[in-house]
Amino acid sequence: MPNSQPSSEPLNFGGSMRVGWYTAQLFVKLTVTKTVLTISSGGRSYRIGRENFKGYQDTSVLGIFKRGIRFHHSQPNLANPVVFYPSVGRESLKQDLIKLGWS
Repeated sequence: MPNSQPSSEPLNFGGSMRVGWYTAQLFVKLTVTKTVLTISSGGRSYRIGRENFKGYQDTSVLGIFKRGIRFHHSQPNLANPVVFYPSVGRESLKQDLIKLGWS
């Protein structure tokens, strides 16, 4: 019988990012589990726990370039803004976030 529970495996997405003044264009990974969002690149890792997650909104550069998602948070010692620009479609990423309860 198939398991009706969603997979507990983390979802991984490639793309680029901006956290505060730090930006990275290559080798950026967003890992999403039911309890934490982690953006990592170049040996740096930025985490937002579910209890500090305040929502997200669409963002873009000059309206059409670099469509991304800005994560709002109250995570201690984590700069703002936290923006992830997925290499997959932004809507696809948002649907996967919703499936794991990040909305």
